[in-house]
Amino acid sequence: MTVYGIDLMPDLAREMGDTDTSNLYYSSDQLFSAINDGLNDFNLQVPDQQYIIIGSGNTAYFSPEPSINDKRLITLFSAISLTRGDIQKSSRSAIIHANAAGRTDLSKIPEMLSKQLDRLQSKIDDFLRHRSRVLVEEELDEAGVELRSDYINETEGI
Repeated sequence: MTVYGIDLMPDLAREMGDTDTSNLYYSSDQLFSAINDGLNDFNLQVPDQQYIIIGSGNTAYFSPEPSINDKRLITLFSAISLTRGDIQKSSRSAIIHANAAGRTDLSKIPEMLSKQLDRLQSKIDDFLRHRSRVLVEEELDEAGVELRSDYINETEGI
């Protein structure tokens, strides 16, 4: 089944918390651009599997077809791309404004977005660790090597 770029847009919007369909924060152009940026970051950090997007607009699709886990990773990389952009925008308007009605503090937004960035990176790191472990186990299985724990090796001599 062909995986189109637009197929990742709902997952990316949910990852960014943009779920109110009556008032969406990100346009489809922003989401699609972030998916392209996320794909570039994925290709840089996961050299054993490279993808490209063929075509443009609603008919743009991934080649080869990404696995479920790789789609999730591309979505997370795309969310990082959007979050970095949000940090840049919020940094330009990080102020504390006081008036007769009270005080509005926008200075903490970049810091909170940075925490979001750390959370996303942690998710990516977990996925990449899992991915590496699975690849190593598959290679060992193909070579006929059995994985054994140290506990089993220590108790065999008894």
